[in-house]
Amino acid sequence: MRAFLGAALAGASLAFVASCSSGLSPTTGSWQPGTPGNPTTSQVSLAAGLAELQPAGTDTLSGAVNAGRFRVTRFDRVYELETPAGVDFAFSVVARGLGNAGLTRVSMGHVDDGNGVPNGGAETIAAAGMMLDGAGLSYGGLMLDATGDGFTRLTVRGNVNATQVLLLQVPTPSGVINVGVRLRLGNNSAINLAAGAASGSRPGVTETTIYSSESFQFCLPAVAVSGDRYSVVCYDGDPGTPQYGQRTRRWLQMDAQTGTVTGGGEDSYAPDFGSWRDQEIAALGNVLGVVYTGDGQVQAEISLDRGASFPVVADLEGSQTWGQRLVQAAIAPDYTFACLYWRTVGGASGPSTELVLVEATPTGFDANQTPLGYTFGAWQVLCSPGNDVTPQLMHLCYSSAGDLVVGYGYTELVPIPGTWNMRSSAIFRCAARLQGGLFSDVLVDREDDVVPFDPHVCVLGSGSTMEVFYAYEKSDGVYLAYSSDAAGHFTPAQAVTVPGAQMPSVHARMQNGQKRVDLLYQSPTAWGLELHNLQWDNFGSGAPSAYRLSVATCTPSTTTPPAGMPQGYRCTAAAWFGYDAVVDGDDVVVVLHQMSWESYDYYYLGAPTPGAAGPAYSGALPPPPTLLPGMTNPVAAPDPAHRNQLKVLKLD
Repeated sequence: MRAFLGAALAGASLAFVASCSSGLSPTTGSWQPGTPGNPTTSQVSLAAGLAELQPAGTDTLSGAVNAGRFRVTRFDRVYELETPAGVDFAFSVVARGLGNAGLTRVSMGHVDDGNGVPNGGAETIAAAGMMLDGAGLSYGGLMLDATGDGFTRLTVRGNVNATQVLLLQVPTPSGVINVGVRLRLGNNSAINLAAGAASGSRPGVTETTIYSSESFQFCLPAVAVSGDRYSVVCYDGDPGTPQYGQRTRRWLQMDAQTGTVTGGGEDSYAPDFGSWRDQEIAALGNVLGVVYTGDGQVQAEISLDRGASFPVVADLEGSQTWGQRLVQAAIAPDYTFACLYWRTVGGASGPSTELVLVEATPTGFDANQTPLGYTFGAWQVLCSPGNDVTPQLMHLCYSSAGDLVVGYGYTELVPIPGTWNMRSSAIFRCAARLQGGLFSDVLVDREDDVVPFDPHVCVLGSGSTMEVFYAYEKSDGVYLAYSSDAAGHFTPAQAVTVPGAQMPSVHARMQNGQKRVDLLYQSPTAWGLELHNLQWDNFGSGAPSAYRLSVATCTPSTTTPPAGMPQGYRCTAAAWFGYDAVVDGDDVVVVLHQMSWESYDYYYLGAPTPGAAGPAYSGALPPPPTLLPGMTNPVAAPDPAHRNQLKVLKLD
């Protein structure tokens, strides 16, 4: 058995296609997410790579397999998938909650193994050659659960030597949906992994492990650089804590000159388990800003001494809305601080999603030209699709003259009346505002039947001739678009045609009169996700060089398997949403989360249970601290045996 093979959709978004406009547009609403135990799931879909899979036209499983031990006699939806014996495959199931909030859960059980009922619990899925991957995983005997807040992704990877039937159970407000998935032995299909472009190790890369954790809650790193300090935020937890929701926001800072790592942290009250990237960091000079959301508020925490203290704490938006998702931050050369996030407004009968920008300006400067404090302005709606959508992770950046560019996207899953089929539509847009002007907004690309999640932008120059680089995903890989007129028009510049390649980021800077550009992305391989890199010494003059920055591996496990199960494997790969990167002068600094685990980790080794995710939201939160712990506390040396390793890479 190869218990962990292949890779799949690392995330998905389901959204609505509409034009977007800019301008101030205050909206009121009420907080209406689902309460613990009250499911809000409104949409369920399957995907291979980033391409949506369609169900069979009829129920081909009810009566053909015995699902009696799950008390299931009829399937509400059936997917017929095909793979050759022993060939790596991967697919994902994605569940979305109304308003991107509330309890979403996907439970998976093993119905049939080679035309026979499996003898055991969910661990027989691993024994048959399949591995389950997702945030908020917990073992429930017959079923393995993946739990989230408004969004849940459960990825199945592996290869098999006999036909397999899996049961997906998804609780919704109107009842449980039973989805059957049959993996037949046969020809290659969309779920089988395509070989990626071969790439060697990039020369001149330095790698430093700055932190490790044994916690299942560790995830979602972000990085900022200021001078000789590399600052990182992520989520972490106590490995002995039995509940996923009891996690912390971890801050780490490495002195590049000495290698010393210090840190701080604070309890997280968000009910998410790792599906949303709801914490971000930005730095310039002595200013270090952390922004986060996901618990009914948006909060900015700003340090004026590079993380030693955080005297500026601002609630940018409170409890008048359903909630907020995904957050990004940037600092302009004049120290204007920007926070970008998505929110849901409106009532339960018609929630609507909006992209919101808040900017803050310094109140004054000291003798070192460090801001003395900040005044936050009113929020501005950059995009209002007019429907309840699931957003993609966005990105924003300032030019050297203070021009602001925002890359964003969203998708929608729409049922086709009279059938089980669905149609997803993805939109990629770019908003730009020249210094002193108003926002313009253009369509970069769109695609149907795809579930991407992460546009990224960077700029060179300023003003009307500002160059904008825009990286995004489509069903057949990662794409790079280019504009030479300040995001007025975009043209295709590069494509990485590896289905399932995901989470691109692009980083441009001038070096010795040449346009040095790095495109990073996560690439699916037989053992999981790897971090890959296309690098141009001078963009527009020749093809880029291709490199592999991390390697996914799988070796026989030394851990005793459950009784009656075959020996498992120990696997190492880049985690989902497991990296972030920023430009540092002529170089690029990357933070990388590499995760190692056993075949039977979640089935057998005691993963946490979902439990309560901090205090239940009741319209009021504990008051924010006026002074956070900062990043000055000692941090234990990394332990190479821990399942999570956090590394800093510097690309010359």
